[in-house]
Amino acid sequence: MLVTIGIAFVNNLIHQQSDITSKIFVLAMLDLLAIYWLVERGQSLLGSILFLWSLYLLVTLLLITNDGLRDPAAIGYTGILIFAAMLGDKKHFIILAVTMALSFIALGIVNDFGWVDYSATPFGWGIVIDLLIIYIVVSYSAWTLANDLRFALSSLEIENLRVKESRREYQKIAHFDQLTGLPNRIIAVDRFNQAIFHCQRNGSKVALLFLDLDNFKTVNDSLGHSVGDHLLQAIASRLEKSVREGDTVCRLGGDEFLIILDSITNEQDISCIAIQILTAISEPLIIDSNQLTTSCSIGVAIAPKNGDGFDELRKKADMAMYKAKNAGKNGFLFYDDDMNKDMLAHIDILNSLRDAIDNREFLLYYQPKIDLKTGKISSAEALIRWRTPDKRLIMPNDFIAIAESTGFIIEIGEWVLYEACRQCKEFQNQGLDEFSIAVNLSSVQFRRGNLEQIIVGALSSSGLDAKYLELEVTESLLVEDVEDVCQQIQRLQLMGIRFSIDDFGTGYSSMSYLKEFNFDYLKIDRVFIKNSLDNPNDMALCEAIIVMAHKLNLIVVAEGIETQLQKDFLVAAGCQYGQGNYFSKPLPVKKFYQLIE
Repeated sequence: MLVTIGIAFVNNLIHQQSDITSKIFVLAMLDLLAIYWLVERGQSLLGSILFLWSLYLLVTLLLITNDGLRDPAAIGYTGILIFAAMLGDKKHFIILAVTMALSFIALGIVNDFGWVDYSATPFGWGIVIDLLIIYIVVSYSAWTLANDLRFALSSLEIENLRVKESRREYQKIAHFDQLTGLPNRIIAVDRFNQAIFHCQRNGSKVALLFLDLDNFKTVNDSLGHSVGDHLLQAIASRLEKSVREGDTVCRLGGDEFLIILDSITNEQDISCIAIQILTAISEPLIIDSNQLTTSCSIGVAIAPKNGDGFDELRKKADMAMYKAKNAGKNGFLFYDDDMNKDMLAHIDILNSLRDAIDNREFLLYYQPKIDLKTGKISSAEALIRWRTPDKRLIMPNDFIAIAESTGFIIEIGEWVLYEACRQCKEFQNQGLDEFSIAVNLSSVQFRRGNLEQIIVGALSSSGLDAKYLELEVTESLLVEDVEDVCQQIQRLQLMGIRFSIDDFGTGYSSMSYLKEFNFDYLKIDRVFIKNSLDNPNDMALCEAIIVMAHKLNLIVVAEGIETQLQKDFLVAAGCQYGQGNYFSKPLPVKKFYQLIE
C-alpha cells in the first residue's frame, strides 16, 4: 500500500491533478508507516484495525476532494472490504461495509442537492494510471484472499486426512490386539453374532474354542517378558494357520485366545481342528536363541447346543478349558452340564468360606502316628474339617484348593497352627508326655512371607516347645522357589521345629532336595502302600525308599496302612512309623482321648 500510494502521489505531481490530493497521499503514507511500526512491535490486531480504517478515510477523502462518486478511487472500497475479510473479524467487516454504503449515499445526496459541484475531470493519462493503481491493489487483495482460501482448504484437507488416519488407527487400537494383530473381544463378539445368524439360517453350528497356554507364566518369569511377547506372536501365527478360512482367531488378553468356528456340521470336525491346534502349538520354537516347547488347554462350547449368547458360551468354554487343564493339560474338552454343576458348587464354597472363617466353623481331627514295633502313640497329625451351620462335615479335598486359589488359606492356616499347638499342649497337660503334633503347610503360606511370625506366635500363645511341632511340606513346594523356601525352613529348624517331606514319590522326587533340606521325617504316600502286596513294583519302591531314607538319616512314616499284612511288610522292610485306618481314622478330640486310653 505504501508503494502504490507513493506511485499515486508521484503521478499526481507529474500531472498536477490536485494539491489537496498530494497532501492526502502524504498523510496516508505517514499513517501507514506508523501502522507498520505498530505491527512490527507485535500490535497486529490494533495495526489491522487502523490499517482498514486508514484506507477507508483515504478513499473517502479522495472522493470528497475530487470527483465524488465519479472518481476512480470509489473502486478502492471493494479492495478495502477484501482486506477487511482477510484481516478483520465479522464485526469490523459489517461496520466498514455499512459505513461505506452510508458514504456513498451521503456523497449522492450532496451531489444531488448541488451542495458541492462534482464535474467530471477531463480525460488524461493520470486518470489511467490512477485506475491501474487501484486495479492492482484490488487484484492483489483478491489474489491474496483467494490464496489464503486455497491454503485454508489445503490445510483443511490435510487435517481431514489426519483425522481419518487417526480414526483408522483408533479403530485398529480399539478392535485389534496391538501385540499379535489379532482381533480382540469387540471383533470376536461381532463375528460370533454373524456366525450365529448364519447358523440359524442354514441349520449349522458355531463352536467357541477357549484356549489357554500351559505354564506361560514360567516363560515370562524365567526368560523375561520380551521372550513371552515373541512367543505369543508365534502362537498367534500358528493358530491362524491351524483353522479354516472364514474362522476367527482372537486374543482376549494374556495367554488366552478365542477361536470362532463357523458353519460346523458335526462335532468330529471340531475335534479335528482342536487336534491340529494342539499339534501346531506343541512344535518347538526358537525365540531369541531359546528353544521353547509349549502346549495349551482348550475348552469347547457349541451353539445352539450349549446356548446362543457370546458371554454364555465363552464362560462355558472357559469352564471346559479349566477342566482340560486340571485333567493333565495339552488337551481339549467339550463342555457338559456337569461342569456347570461343579462350577456352581465351587462358587457356593467360595462364597461360604468367608463366613466360615468369621464364624469359626473349622475344627481339627487328629490321626495318630503309631510306632510300628511297640504300638505306642507319641504324636498325631492335625487334619482340618469344616462343619457347616447345617452340620455337614466338608472334607479338606473339597475346599483347600479353593482356599489356596483365593488366599483364604492364609487365615485358615494361621488358625490351624494356633489350634494345633494349643491342643498339643493340652494333650501334654493331660499326661501325654513328649507328645508332638504335625501340621500340613501350603505353599501359599510360604510365599506370604510372614509364616515364621505366625509360627512363633502360635508357639508363644500355647506355651508349646518348638521341638514338639512338626511341619509337613509337599515335594511340589520345594521346586517353586528353592532358595527362599530353604532359608525359611532352615530358620525354623534352628528354633527346634522338625520337618517332614509329605506324599513322597508322587511329586518330583528329586534326590537333590533331600540332600539340600535337612528333613527329619519322610512320609511314603498311601498309593505305594495300597498296592505294596499285590504289585511287585510298588513293593520294591517302598523297600528302596525306606533304605534310601535310612541312609540319609530320615525317619520313615508310611501313610494309608489298611491291613495287618501291610503293617507286617513295612515292619520287615524297616519302616518305623505308620498311619492309616488300620490303627485309627482321624478323630475329634474327645474320641482321640478315648483311643489313647
